[in-house]
Amino acid sequence: MAFVLYLVISRFFVATFRVESVSMKPELNPADRVIVSSLAFGPRIPFSAVRFPGIGSPERGDLVVVQPPFFEERPVLARIFEPLASFFTLQKATLHRDLYGRRLNSYMVKRIIGMPGDTVRMRNYLLSIRARGASDFVAEDQVVPIHYRMYEKSVAKYLPSILPFSGSCEEISLKDGEYFVLGDNRPESSDSRSWGPLPRSRIVGKVIFRYWPPRSIGKL
Repeated sequence: MAFVLYLVISRFFVATFRVESVSMKPELNPADRVIVSSLAFGPRIPFSAVRFPGIGSPERGDLVVVQPPFFEERPVLARIFEPLASFFTLQKATLHRDLYGRRLNSYMVKRIIGMPGDTVRMRNYLLSIRARGASDFVAEDQVVPIHYRMYEKSVAKYLPSILPFSGSCEEISLKDGEYFVLGDNRPESSDSRSWGPLPRSRIVGKVIFRYWPPRSIGKL
């Protein structure tokens, strides 16, 4: 009964998520734990791709949990047993493993920067956006309503510009239902620069609150 209650709450209302990487520094650090609203953009029926309408839609600047396009949909049995593994090990275990048997997290936290209909390009880690119907590109900080700090660490300063972590990205036009998501730690983030626009169906929920560590508790 406890597991069924956990499944209903986490799939239809809110779920908890543990940050695994440095890609969202300085906003989020590895081992931070956050609450994700499944209801914000529409909860998904467990073990299926069907979604209910949400109370809102993804907006520019939102922190979201996503499943990147390169992660293939798991078989039905794996989708059934993954919540069991998560529940009974307090989210410490997963059935997702890489080719070497190492723990593989198929979900990431990213920030929505590009919206459907936008054309985007990047220079020196700063995204320029030409919104649908606009004639000129503008810097992301002029159109994103939420203030955020980017972690500027020149790890990739001397990489060729064609590489995804170099800080450059050629023009990409987003179709309907596609979003361009990035990490705040641009030099060390796997995001839409390397795996392309993110379909709406790959956005799991909106990050709304951090509850761990205690010194950083608060709304996001």
